[in-house]
Amino acid sequence: MFNSKKLRFLVLTGLLASLSLSFSANAMQVERMFPEGIKRGKLSTTALAELVIDGKLRQSAVGIRIYSEDNLTVTPASVDVRNVIIYYQENEFGEIQKVWILTAEEASKPIPKRL
Repeated sequence: MFNSKKLRFLVLTGLLASLSLSFSANAMQVERMFPEGIKRGKLSTTALAELVIDGKLRQSAVGIRIYSEDNLTVTPASVDVRNVIIYYQENEFGEIQKVWILTAEEASKPIPKRL
């Protein structure tokens, strides 16, 4: 019925198909959940990796977390942006604690409401 070449071809084809499905499933972006109390603004950075939100120079917290559009953490020094829409969270001292750089789809939606 099947010789060894045909069987090997079918097995390899099935393996490649299953691998491509798993990679495409990983590529699907999961909707990010944002905490309560977030604010929205426009972020720009300076040459010294300082944060300018809505035109005002802001102090960042020591352990600041910046999340890219892909939800990966990036260092403040690696962020070089001009007027991108973000959500941000401040700590009790008014320092910027977390920043989420929004995708175009997220930026088109209003700030999520939590009950």
